[in-house]
Amino acid sequence: MKDELKNEIIEDFDRAKNAFASAKRNFEEEDMFTAANRSFVACENAIYACMKLKFGGTTISRKRIILKIHSISPIMMELYERSYDLRVQADYGRKSKNVEFNKERIGEIINKVQKLISDIEKELKKSGII
Repeated sequence: MKDELKNEIIEDFDRAKNAFASAKRNFEEEDMFTAANRSFVACENAIYACMKLKFGGTTISRKRIILKIHSISPIMMELYERSYDLRVQADYGRKSKNVEFNKERIGEIINKVQKLISDIEKELKKSGII
């Protein structure tokens, strides 16, 4: 693996961890709008790191994520979609497509994003990237 790609994976994963820490902190402070936004950013960047590890390449778009994520994990796809739905509700006030915007749902997403980050971290360690 080229150093440039390896560095991008590390940057994406670090961004995921930082966004997750922010999501958790904002959740504890009862700022559900920011917690929902940061949960999605954490999820998305963790998935970027995972996809770059699995498929290579340095350009990852939302469209590419949606097209390829099912081949990695349907569970990951569901988490991505649910966290995106909450983020859109938080940022733009749109109605839910499939997740009710409330503290309980945001807490569930935060817990699932934490597991996603942990699982991807294991893969990155196994591959020698971190």
